[in-house]
Amino acid sequence: MKKELTCSIVQDLLPNYIEKLTSDDTNIAIEEHLDTCEDCKEAYEQMVDDIDNIEKIPVIELKFLKKVKRTRLLAAVLCVVLTLVLSCLIYVSEYKFTINKSDLSAAITEFTASYKNPVDAYVLETKEMDGVLIVSFKDQFNADVYGIAEFLGGFNQRYRIVRANIESSDYSSVVQIYPVEIKDEQYIAVSGYNLSNEIMYYGLDYYTYSSPGYLSEDRARKSIKFEVKNPQFLEFYHVEELDSLLENSVEESFYNYHLVTTSMYDADGMEITEKYRNVEDDDLRVSSGSGKAELFLIYVYIAIVMGLGIIFTRYFLTE
Repeated sequence: MKKELTCSIVQDLLPNYIEKLTSDDTNIAIEEHLDTCEDCKEAYEQMVDDIDNIEKIPVIELKFLKKVKRTRLLAAVLCVVLTLVLSCLIYVSEYKFTINKSDLSAAITEFTASYKNPVDAYVLETKEMDGVLIVSFKDQFNADVYGIAEFLGGFNQRYRIVRANIESSDYSSVVQIYPVEIKDEQYIAVSGYNLSNEIMYYGLDYYTYSSPGYLSEDRARKSIKFEVKNPQFLEFYHVEELDSLLENSVEESFYNYHLVTTSMYDADGMEITEKYRNVEDDDLRVSSGSGKAELFLIYVYIAIVMGLGIIFTRYFLTE
């Protein structure tokens, strides 16, 4: 007669039974015992539940960790995107003007609104060099007021205005000079407007001195002449180029020369500047601009935004 298993033996065998490590005969004996013993059956069911729970816990934790990691990664990506968007918005809010003359005119008008003598600008000519756009303009409501504005080009193919010089003219045919700086190089911008057909040359006039010092009796006026190719123009000359032309144009020695004004000449080389003089007018010369300080602040703001973006991105990516 087959000997029945005791409860202690069955409960010792249950772990192996659950893991299917016992033989067929042992399985039959255990199952017959479980059918008749409530205590062992309850112990068996408890063991099965415990094993199921142990298997589920790592799965739940793994899913939770994956969800947290995915959330942190998404947050880091959003930080990067927001940083780039905010930086771009700051940048394009400054570099917002196109090369279109009406757009440039509006920029100059807006920029000079705070001047003592603001202008309603009308752009005449534009010329770009090394990312710097020089624009000549006139005031639409003051016939004798002209100027030069300086724009910086941006990565978005647009410009921001950084400086504007306004100057009145006593002449109906206008040739004016403006010093400009491009990439730390000094240039003279020459703007011509409404030049008569009689005017064949314009001159850049220097005061020079025949001896060191600034005695009035030693002072003389020397001119460098350039051909007028169009009645309206905008030209650049490097300061060193002009100095060389001036030095080569005279035979005698001179000192302490500096550019002071312009002049106009006919086909025979006779000066006819005074022929085009209007009534005397007050000098409205104004020179102002945001300069490098404001431009520096733009990059500071962008750097702050990007710095914060990097900090938050690293925070979300750090385990």
